[in-house]
Amino acid sequence: MQSTFDPEISIEKILLQMNGKAIQVLVSYRKDQNEIQYSPVSDTRIIIQAPYGLSKEELRKGVQNYLTWKGTKPAGTQKPTPSFTGGTIHIRGYDIPYSVVLNPRRKTLYLSIYPDGRVEVENPGNATEEDIKRFLTSEKEWIYREYYCTRPDCPPSREEHTVQINEKPIPYQISRSTRNKRITLKVHGNGTIEVSAPYNAPTDTITAFVESRKSWIAPKIGVQVPEIQQGSILQGGSANTAGGDAGHVTWEGHTIPYTIKRNPRAKRTTIKVNRDREVCVVSPPHGSVTHIHAFMTQNAEWVYTHTIGSVRPLPLKRTYEDGEVFPFLDESITIRIKRGYELSYSRQGDELLITVPADFTDYNSKMAVKQVVSAFFAEQLSLFALPYFTRYGALLNVPIPQIKTRDQKTKWGACTSKSIILNLRLCMAPQRIIEYVVLHELAHKIHPDHSPRFWNTVERMMPDYRERREYLKKHGHEWVL
Repeated sequence: MQSTFDPEISIEKILLQMNGKAIQVLVSYRKDQNEIQYSPVSDTRIIIQAPYGLSKEELRKGVQNYLTWKGTKPAGTQKPTPSFTGGTIHIRGYDIPYSVVLNPRRKTLYLSIYPDGRVEVENPGNATEEDIKRFLTSEKEWIYREYYCTRPDCPPSREEHTVQINEKPIPYQISRSTRNKRITLKVHGNGTIEVSAPYNAPTDTITAFVESRKSWIAPKIGVQVPEIQQGSILQGGSANTAGGDAGHVTWEGHTIPYTIKRNPRAKRTTIKVNRDREVCVVSPPHGSVTHIHAFMTQNAEWVYTHTIGSVRPLPLKRTYEDGEVFPFLDESITIRIKRGYELSYSRQGDELLITVPADFTDYNSKMAVKQVVSAFFAEQLSLFALPYFTRYGALLNVPIPQIKTRDQKTKWGACTSKSIILNLRLCMAPQRIIEYVVLHELAHKIHPDHSPRFWNTVERMMPDYRERREYLKKHGHEWVL
């Protein structure tokens, strides 16, 4: 009889007599079949897939040969049916039962844990009881995580909570997963807060983590918080703040505040002054507040010289607002901002048109604009610098390396074994300064130090390099993102 579902297939029933027994054969002829495939259902029934156009005589002969071979096949060649059907594995105080089922379609052992807590091992048929137990032992951590998540005492995968910031309740969502290794906090562009945590993290641990990050969250969601006052500074110069210990040091009647950051990688106590003249003391974890204050007192004059006593002007504060002007390759570019569906940008003449999602908070809008400006500068700097790399690479007989851009705080360029990195803020520098930085980094491909041979190479290519280098030192702080 012909199949009514697929014109490429025809189905036929054949009845064979063999050794006094009636064998029912169901044959499906397929055009894409190259050989006969046999699937015995019982001792008296067999299903066959055969090539299209095979004669009945050939088919009968093939079935008889197969049944004869099957009937004479030594018993030892049959795969034994596994008798091991399950057991219990002990993990972290839990006795977890599991069952073993036979699944010949699997090539290896396969493990499943269902929402109701059932643990099931699928055995392809060739695994022994010892094989299965070794397999379960090797997967203990995974079994525990997945099994624990099915228990009633496991914390919920999602929770809603609030945190009080400046007497205002701020909602946030906790999301637990076996993929999370630690607690992390994310503030989305529209101001919603999401906390990702491990599957077994207690709720009170997560809420305490969020409480400790309130000063970080506040500006990102547009909530104003009063500045933390120094209050009564303890002897030794410490004050308890949301960001950790802090203190102040005095020099010639001037009081200079500082914050303390404990870093497990720090080997000794150091002082860092950023471009805004904010002072941070980096200390090993075991450094006491008293020791740090004594260290700052010893270096009070140096701190004063690099903060209040500094003659270098403070860097420009970027607002990332509509109409703000940035220097750009000896010219300038003005940013124009509008609200829309998704973050995007395009350039029209001397204007950079930026679209910011309509639901972004003010803080995240500014961060999005900064992100766009940085991406635009990185792209343009790479394109602009490439001809210089080509020119000086040929003159120095140096192959053009991979060109990368980063917003680096202290370096205008860096040379590695595989690439050269340019500070994307160079896009705000005059073109001849960019040319100098490119040559400087390419020369490091020949002389990896700042030896006289290095500077001789630079001077041979660029006789006025000293003037350009001095300009970079004097005006570099003006190019701010």
